[in-house]
Amino acid sequence: MATTMAAIDSLKRELAADLAALYPLSSARCATRGAALLDQTSHAVRWNAPFMLTVARCEGAAIFELGGARLVDYWQGHFANVLGHNPVEVRAALQATLADGRGLQSGMLHEVEHEFAELLTQRTGTETLRFTTSGALATFYSVLLARAFTRRQRVLKIAGGWHGSQPFGLKGVSARDGSFDHLESEGLPGTTDGDVELCTYNDVEALEHAFAQRGDRFACVILEPWLGAGGGIGATSAFLRAARELSERHGALLLCDEIIAGFRFRAGDVTSLYGVRPDLLILGKVIGGGMPVAAVAGRRDVMQLASRDSKRVKFEGGTYSAHELSLVAGLTMVSHLVANEVAIYGELARRGAALRSGLEEIARDLAVPAWISGWPNDAVAGSSICHIRFGRERGGRPECPEQMVGAGAAHPLVDDDLLRAALLIEGVNVHNGLGAASVAHGDAEVAATLAGYRQVLQRFRASGLFNR
Repeated sequence: MATTMAAIDSLKRELAADLAALYPLSSARCATRGAALLDQTSHAVRWNAPFMLTVARCEGAAIFELGGARLVDYWQGHFANVLGHNPVEVRAALQATLADGRGLQSGMLHEVEHEFAELLTQRTGTETLRFTTSGALATFYSVLLARAFTRRQRVLKIAGGWHGSQPFGLKGVSARDGSFDHLESEGLPGTTDGDVELCTYNDVEALEHAFAQRGDRFACVILEPWLGAGGGIGATSAFLRAARELSERHGALLLCDEIIAGFRFRAGDVTSLYGVRPDLLILGKVIGGGMPVAAVAGRRDVMQLASRDSKRVKFEGGTYSAHELSLVAGLTMVSHLVANEVAIYGELARRGAALRSGLEEIARDLAVPAWISGWPNDAVAGSSICHIRFGRERGGRPECPEQMVGAGAAHPLVDDDLLRAALLIEGVNVHNGLGAASVAHGDAEVAATLAGYRQVLQRFRASGLFNR
């Protein structure tokens, strides 16, 4: 263990020097930008040790660093850009809106709001929706609605699931010593720990046990049909259907957080592919077309609690809710996905398959214990998601976050910072080991990416990592 940690420390020093030499403008910028800007960024996941690249522009599959270097990008706007960066369709719609004297904040109703709402509810089989500005707010409001509707307090949440920085989401996100059972932040209400209970993803028995013990206290189950930060893992049909059946039987609501999954696997929600309809569906990312928008959609009788007639739940919006430019971008994006559904989602699935299979082959060739996730399952035929994490002695195709972060042999050996830094030297920008492909990622980008991974893993092995 001591030898491995010494190898990692040495490798980090080498990577820091190589990165500074390769990207001197970004290195210099990061040396000065922290005076006024806390931690140099307003979103923690955008930072990467020893420094993060500053981009001059983004286009298609690539980002361009201040010095002009082109890097293949799989972060793609926090997984929002299924068409790639700055697609011409969305940019043209935004430019036309501004040229028409519309788009910036007016504080008034505009036509696109109801037009976009009609399209989203039609594509997701939901009855009504309300827009907001972020996924964190959307999940927060969803839990408020569930607690008010059921008049219960407890929330059943998936260990490793991420639902934004809000009180009902800030428990059980990251692993500490192999356990997810802890709060993620100070300053939370004193009831948060007791109100939020954790359950293992894809573990039907654990789900049944939780409901058998406390089912009459649960206001809701909140889960991602396709885990994001927790590992890029899809729900099994058995698990998602059990969540639907058990919540309904015990009078709780099923909340499906599709902020990542919605419109990434089809031109609509992924939950419907399982034959499941949640009580509330939470959407974001892809539906914004690169602009800030999220939505809570679902049963009218639940959503009605936030109506101006009921006023039981203060889900009334904020200044920038349903911002016209955001909804123009979203309507343009979703309409394009609907019109070209077969071609777009077929291409996304092919790119994801090539990346996952290629990485699995590299890991096997180099005898590297890698957890590679994002694989299709019995409900979802194709996937553009591909995450990779490295164990100490074993890997595979994970079914839950605990397999990748558990105590002992499965504990991550190479953290995301180290992998990202090494891949930046190879001209590839990733998150969660890789991230997600867009339709802009062609054969050349996939080939360059796999070549970059092979170089990085060979470097890791030569540095003493993966030696038992």
